[in-house]
Amino acid sequence: MGDLNAHHPWWQGPLLPIICILRASQAIADWLEENNFHLQNEPSIPTHHPKNRGRPSTIDLYLSRGSSTQSVLSLAVDHDTTSDHSAVTITLSLPMAPAPAVPHRCWHRADWGLFDPRVQSAGMDLSQLQGTDDTLRAITNITYLINQAVDEAVPLRVPRKVAAPWWNHSFTLAKQSVKRADRRARLQPTTANREDSHCKSSKRSIMVRNSKTAYRIHQLENASTRTVWKTLNHHNMHHKLIPPLDG
Repeated sequence: MGDLNAHHPWWQGPLLPIICILRASQAIADWLEENNFHLQNEPSIPTHHPKNRGRPSTIDLYLSRGSSTQSVLSLAVDHDTTSDHSAVTITLSLPMAPAPAVPHRCWHRADWGLFDPRVQSAGMDLSQLQGTDDTLRAITNITYLINQAVDEAVPLRVPRKVAAPWWNHSFTLAKQSVKRADRRARLQPTTANREDSHCKSSKRSIMVRNSKTAYRIHQLENASTRTVWKTLNHHNMHHKLIPPLDG
């Protein structure tokens, strides 16, 4: 992705007669074609709007090749920016490695009646420490003792479910925005606050629906006869295991 500052019918669409294709632009297009690049932009949709009221052009491009092309779900151009360039956003479907499980403690369920005797039973005497080495050794032993007592007295939380594969950080921000708007509407139930809450809730629902749809379409396009039912089963339409299409 980049601002190539090059005009060519491949991405610009039909050029006006007064605009000629520069040698540099043709060289870029030839090189991209020779190296099997795929243009994700829709031709003729401008991405640059000169402040001098010149003719809009398409120069902010997203190109892909190889396996990355299959990962592209959608491309959107947002003209509502403070820059003379539109915002070009791309949605990709990438394999997500599961985050390493980090144990969390249920401190509200801690058994402090078990913790205190466990620490006190060590009978550590810290009154005879001499020098830095003794102090550091005592700190290490105390830390180890406390960790052992925590393991015995404080249970671990049940791991949470992994986030849905179609979810991304923008949905988290949208959810937080909806919560804030709902709270304002409850505390200050004005017409403007209620409309703002309804608008943000509807916008979030549309975002989620579109993301789910794009993800399911991508799954179906890449599914085999053995995995296609996993994609369909998310609707819970069947109660019995369905055999693969190839038997």
